[in-house]
Amino acid sequence: MKDLFEAYLNNAEEVQPFFARSVPSLFTEPFAAGPWNPDLVREIKEWQATLGRSVDFRGDETVIITGQQPGLFTGPLYTIYKALTTIRLARLVRERVGVPCVPIFWVAGDDHDFEEARRVAMLTKRLEPHGLEYQPKQGVDGLPLYRVPLEPSLHHLIDDAAERAMGSEFREEVVTFLHESLTASTSVADWMARLMARLFQNTELILFAPYLPAARRIAAEVLKIEIAEPLGSTRRLNEAGQRLSDLGYSPQIVKRTTQTNFFLEVSGKRRNARFENSRYDFDGAESCSVDEMLHVAETETERLSPNVALRCVVQQHLFPVAAYVAGPGEVRYWAQLRSLFVFFGEPMPVVYPRARAVLLDTKSKTLMEKFGFSLSDLQRPREDLEARVSQLDEPNPAYATLEEHVAKIRDAFGDLEKALATIDRSALAMLGKLVQRTVLELGRIQRSVIDRDIAGSELMWKQISRLQNVVAPWRKEQERIYTVFSYLFEHGWDLIPRLLDQLEVESFAVQEIEL
Repeated sequence: MKDLFEAYLNNAEEVQPFFARSVPSLFTEPFAAGPWNPDLVREIKEWQATLGRSVDFRGDETVIITGQQPGLFTGPLYTIYKALTTIRLARLVRERVGVPCVPIFWVAGDDHDFEEARRVAMLTKRLEPHGLEYQPKQGVDGLPLYRVPLEPSLHHLIDDAAERAMGSEFREEVVTFLHESLTASTSVADWMARLMARLFQNTELILFAPYLPAARRIAAEVLKIEIAEPLGSTRRLNEAGQRLSDLGYSPQIVKRTTQTNFFLEVSGKRRNARFENSRYDFDGAESCSVDEMLHVAETETERLSPNVALRCVVQQHLFPVAAYVAGPGEVRYWAQLRSLFVFFGEPMPVVYPRARAVLLDTKSKTLMEKFGFSLSDLQRPREDLEARVSQLDEPNPAYATLEEHVAKIRDAFGDLEKALATIDRSALAMLGKLVQRTVLELGRIQRSVIDRDIAGSELMWKQISRLQNVVAPWRKEQERIYTVFSYLFEHGWDLIPRLLDQLEVESFAVQEIEL
């Protein structure tokens, strides 16, 4: 199958109809702005205060938005890159378009994929990937992440991470904040929000929680449309997916024909709705008619939340969004959403690819240059790298030099033996012993050269293994594996301003950032 993300980056003509606006249009075409709901503005500002920060915004600005499911230690690095891209992009819009524009990060605490949220990895001081995993004793299956509790074992996980990581004079301050923020938090989502608040405390990034009461009430206006016309959005998503498939692209969203695009909390657990026999069924835990479900949307809005597709429409209903900052996978599923925006009467924003990067220390960068490896090379199996290096490796010149001189020595001894054979038999015997000793010593010299070559080869593979661990842990992209705290323990909180300054958001290639 063809890669839709690459096609989008290359502005392929066949994928353009799946998006309402092109990336360049963000700076050339006007877009609507307007006042946000005043209750929403107030609650967002109050929530910032509970997170220990204050952000200056009026509540009528154009919005650049992104979001991510909460993750352990903020999850993989790409979460940070999404936030950084959003901040930089909002600044560019203010500068080039001349309109008030603010960045928003949607902390998607509604999501309930705990298996993804519970795991992340870090780069250790031994330059090896080490997995971190939250294993709560109580059952959390089906709970939205804003309800998943935090247990004392997480304090041990913090200490373990800090002990294994590269350290510096900044480590103690970072560790102290991790413990204090964990103690102050009420859930996995809340801890994620507090960590993001600290990371971006000196920026204009606005943190948003979809479970704020005002957000629930406003989102319900979209959900009522979804409920009143069962499976209308599902049909549109599948139709768009089929059109992509016909062009040779794999659709990211494939819905069962009875599956809807919203969830209902039943006994605290988030359950997806199926619509069959004129009723909504929530995994057998609850069943409602359309009218009964509309009544829930009117009176119990806190129980309802959109799925990943409908959330994109909800965020447009909540804010005047000019652009959504998306990762590669998100770009692929946004290609199925244009008809959804039309159906719900909302403008589809620009889908702006987030910046991608790999963090390198000086030694790793030097090794990459030494071996001539690209970032993608290091995601390949060791056998491929071995073949690549072997092709570049020149024969050891010491072997040829040794062979040449050993041959000369043997020829000289041979000539001397012939001469002594007719002159002095005792001298010939002495020569024989000299030859034995010489051959033995020459053999030792040859073995020394071989051993040194083997040691050099072992060192080379240690260097390549080091490179793979730093750049492509477990042969995957660094930004999808390591948490930012792998680097914060060593570089401190100032790492974020450094990345904000260095990350180039108008380049969609993977950037190398030397720390």
